[in-house]
Amino acid sequence: MPKKSLTDYIKSLRQKGYDDYAIKNFLARYGFSRDEIDDAFKPTIRHEIHLSHTTVFAIALFLLFLAGIFSFLYLKPQAPSRLLDLNLEPIEMTVEPGQSISFVKELSNLGSAKRYDVVIKQEIIEPLTNKVITQKIETRAIETFGSTQTRILVPEDAKAGDYILRAIIEYEDKKAVATLPIKVVKVEKATCFDGIKNQNENGIDCGGPCKNCQEQSLECNDNNQCTNDFVEDNVCVNKPIIPCCGNNICEAQEENCLVDCQKEEEKAEPFAISSETLDEIKELARTNPSKAEQQCSPIEVPDLKDTCIGNIGEVQRNKNYCIKIINLRIRDLCYSSIAKSSNDNSICQDISTDSRRDSCYMTFVLDNKDYSVCDRISNKHLRQSCESLRQLNELSQQAQASESNNQNQ
Repeated sequence: MPKKSLTDYIKSLRQKGYDDYAIKNFLARYGFSRDEIDDAFKPTIRHEIHLSHTTVFAIALFLLFLAGIFSFLYLKPQAPSRLLDLNLEPIEMTVEPGQSISFVKELSNLGSAKRYDVVIKQEIIEPLTNKVITQKIETRAIETFGSTQTRILVPEDAKAGDYILRAIIEYEDKKAVATLPIKVVKVEKATCFDGIKNQNENGIDCGGPCKNCQEQSLECNDNNQCTNDFVEDNVCVNKPIIPCCGNNICEAQEENCLVDCQKEEEKAEPFAISSETLDEIKELARTNPSKAEQQCSPIEVPDLKDTCIGNIGEVQRNKNYCIKIINLRIRDLCYSSIAKSSNDNSICQDISTDSRRDSCYMTFVLDNKDYSVCDRISNKHLRQSCESLRQLNELSQQAQASESNNQNQ
């Protein structure tokens, strides 16, 4: 590139009337090389671009669109990557020592992160001493919403009284906590061997329904709590007591006897999850919903039965099936699934809780760009996000329309 001082000097010589030939010879005589002289005499090329008013407007609109995206992504308050809400719903909260309490955990992710795992610590606490008498730790995968039924065994040495069930999720620098009150009771069952005068006995463990007190001295006690011991014709009789908790037989009216009926309960418990059966009924519902509903009716586990009915409503896209569901959470999921599959956002309004209803509406915003639901969203932050997405979509449409007009012109 030529030196500016040299080009300025050549310019001044031209203004004084010297021609280029004379100037080149003069410069060569004073030590300038041929390359320096040729570069200095090269003409300066200026590039000028003339833009139409329409093009200028399109460029300005595009820059405004980029500024909007930057503002939405970086300047607006960002939703936290993880924001968890934990809720507990009671099922059976009054138990005897050695039995299990049952409850439902509802875990909602209100943040922007995708599916990830969390560790949930559940513990039973003695309120006065804040002592943890038992705990259960499990790992759960959470994306948007999840609900599971949980059982925790109360220790056999737990004292009767009021306790607190507490569930804790610690993540990043935050914590989600939910609690439920529980009661531990000890039921003293009257027997003829409890050392107490009760159940119309004439003496302690004798008379009334027990053996005659006069015969108590006879050595007829076989130390079996499931026999009624008495003397008949001077012969000891040990008559079995039916039903009796402790004879290793699960008999009628012994639902609460874990010693005898525990194995039966363990066999029945896995029936709480029968996904293959539910899938078969769901497939049947596509062609014969009436027969599918008949197969749902005999299901004894309430949540499974509700899920079965909800599956029929989903494949038939008929919300009338959702009304038959008892569990509110499963009923809400039924409405949400039908709203999405039928592309009808009005069904979302039948959902019972604000958080699940908002989640249903946001499905239409994100999947279908349906911003007509923004005003129906209860959560302020979600409603603001919906409005921001609406504005960005409008700017994008304006930019595309402008670009199309320019191409047509």
